[in-house]
Amino acid sequence: MKITIHLPVTPAIKKYMIGKFGKDYIINMDDWFGNMVINMLENKSHKFYNTSDRDSMKKSETYDISFSLSTAEKNGVKIIPQHEVAIFNIVDKIFREELYSQALINKKNYLIDFQTTISNILDSYDISDDELSYDALKRDFHRKKEKLEQRLFLPN
Repeated sequence: MKITIHLPVTPAIKKYMIGKFGKDYIINMDDWFGNMVINMLENKSHKFYNTSDRDSMKKSETYDISFSLSTAEKNGVKIIPQHEVAIFNIVDKIFREELYSQALINKKNYLIDFQTTISNILDSYDISDDELSYDALKRDFHRKKEKLEQRLFLPN
């Protein structure tokens, strides 16, 4: 028997998740995503916290995450809406940082324009401009660019 979480996601993040982990993801404690989900879903009934659900109207898709009943029993899993929001926010942040870091590395090492790298990565996940606006990504990239450059070791 399996337990499935139907994680609300935007179409772009669903495509990213399928590209990273496959269509039918079964939690694996050997990868970062599985560890994050299991640890986030541990029974925390004595702790109350809020996580903002930004762009909730854009979450028209779900990404299914399954795990065995024995895993749920061993970990005392309790699933609440804040967990779903937190998981989405983490994956969205990782996706964007991966995208922006690759754009910076390609520009520095291969003189490839930021736009080309970002467009190529979006194409590799089959993410259209309707699903994730390039203009919105560009604005976000320029806000975060300097901080990312400081963290990356990009020799002159």
